[in-house]
Amino acid sequence: MRYGHRGSFDAVISRHGGCIGGTGVSVRRSCCAPSVVTAALRNIDWPEALLFDCDGVLVDTEAEGHRVAFNEAFERKGIPHTWSLEQYGVLLEVGGGKERMNAYFSQNESVEPWASIKDPEERKAFLKELHEMKTDIFNELIESGKLPVRPGVVRLIHEAMDAGVKVAVCSTSNERAVSNIVKVLLGDKIAANMRVFAGDVVPKKKPAPDIYNLAAKELGVNPARCVVIEDSKIGLSAGKAAGMRVVVTESYYTKAEDFSEADAVFDCIGDEGSENFSLDDLTTPGSFWLNPPPPVDPLEEFCEQDPSADECRVYE
Repeated sequence: MRYGHRGSFDAVISRHGGCIGGTGVSVRRSCCAPSVVTAALRNIDWPEALLFDCDGVLVDTEAEGHRVAFNEAFERKGIPHTWSLEQYGVLLEVGGGKERMNAYFSQNESVEPWASIKDPEERKAFLKELHEMKTDIFNELIESGKLPVRPGVVRLIHEAMDAGVKVAVCSTSNERAVSNIVKVLLGDKIAANMRVFAGDVVPKKKPAPDIYNLAAKELGVNPARCVVIEDSKIGLSAGKAAGMRVVVTESYYTKAEDFSEADAVFDCIGDEGSENFSLDDLTTPGSFWLNPPPPVDPLEEFCEQDPSADECRVYE
């Protein structure tokens, strides 16, 4: 695992004459290969998709976003609970807002709302209604512009889009809230190209890999060639369980968590001029992967697609 420095990146650049991870090197071995082949194979080593968690990765929403919205919803419904900064950090170990509230209310059965709501179906309906109210409050915070995008997020997404790498958000949060973050804070161009997989779209939430498995299937990409950007232990576990590589960018609540399983850990992605990593650093093989998938020979893969090409013929 590589912690937040670029020394090894520079070494790779030096060894390959400016090409991170050797991108395009095997194509250059064949001097007679036409330029169209080089163009077609140029990004063979880049990820097929970048999959971003939302809360804590795109925006550091937990402390002054979701927590504030939960507390406001509790007050409006007359529920005698207020989640402190420290308390909410512990509650984040439960993925999903409805699940988080249910876990907390169940630990306080003698206090409202569970003191008077006993039927499981009534509790389920109550949680759904309360979470919808919380989502409305959260979206008001998003639209106010008070929650800034984390450093480097927009830059990295644009790099991926410009290179033809697919991008998506994979979150346990409410789909409406996540889509609003993407549209309002990341802009229309990104929103038009960035798929959102969120909320109850899968039966099991993180740390289960379901959301990342769904994204890979829907996007038509190989999980081994996806890079996940996460900020939490449960998100890291979900990405790894899906067979993907995971880069962690620590957030307010997650700095003390165990990220020993991660392929790389940084405090943030970083804006231009102070970036910790860019798309070119996420190549395969790359300079900081713990367990990278085996490298692909670009010429071999090209010939599998077009075995009749001149450079693919075998002469005896």
